[in-house]
Amino acid sequence: MNYFTINQNILRRIYKRRENWSHKGDFGRLLVIGGSTEYTGSPALVALSALRSGADFVKIIAPKRAADICAGFSPELIAIPLNKDYLDSESVHTVNKYVTWANTLEFGNGIGEGNSQQQFVNAFAKEAKKKTVLDADALKQVNPDLLNRNVLITPNSHEFEVLFDTKISKNVEERVKAVKESAKAYDTTILLKGHVDIISDGDQAFINKNNSVYMTKAGTGDTLAGICAGLIAQGNGLLDSACAAALINGYTGRSIARNRRESISPIDIIDAIYTTITKWRYK
Repeated sequence: MNYFTINQNILRRIYKRRENWSHKGDFGRLLVIGGSTEYTGSPALVALSALRSGADFVKIIAPKRAADICAGFSPELIAIPLNKDYLDSESVHTVNKYVTWANTLEFGNGIGEGNSQQQFVNAFAKEAKKKTVLDADALKQVNPDLLNRNVLITPNSHEFEVLFDTKISKNVEERVKAVKESAKAYDTTILLKGHVDIISDGDQAFINKNNSVYMTKAGTGDTLAGICAGLIAQGNGLLDSACAAALINGYTGRSIARNRRESISPIDIIDAIYTTITKWRYK
């Protein structure tokens, strides 16, 4: 199985020169849809990662408790509360009012699993026409037939197996084959997270080895999805964005883990994203 190993050159392609007369919003408007009464912080991790990766504008829409907590993370986060505990089919109409504002969508983080959430995921995925990053709980509930070329999914091994009803090996060659075949079959782009990340759009395949065993902490997948969405919002393609995000998230986490090891957190990664970008983007 042919594939390429991602290196730092991807960042020089992703981050283009900014014109002096650029305006707020020229580099992306991202809408993050997620959260629930239990899982309150995930949308904030996604949004902050997108902002740190260079996106200009990020809004969060979430059930009220999650939205209020997200707003408390940082004054730069705009959080729109829904008066309910979970996203459901009735949420689609309200969420769609904000979709027109965004050029990129990201959803699924922290929504939980249940009949109401599954109804929302599939109803929203059916209507979404913009470039979208689909992650976390949404991957265990979405109908794979709703995937398309405007969608990037970022599953871990379990989410991949649930979504495509197939077991996946730890062998890198076999993982590349499975990801590439699934991406081609569903005309979508896949970033399979793991010790070695696998990225494919069905035609090309890439691997990322810049990860750390200490990145098993809950929330490191949220940071990856946020970086992906932030790069897409800036006008980059889904495949390039997925490759660059895997490198940024993994290299940043690995660098931090050299000193912090078990104490690493997703907030550590968010706060240090700039070090990876500046190290490789401007060399």
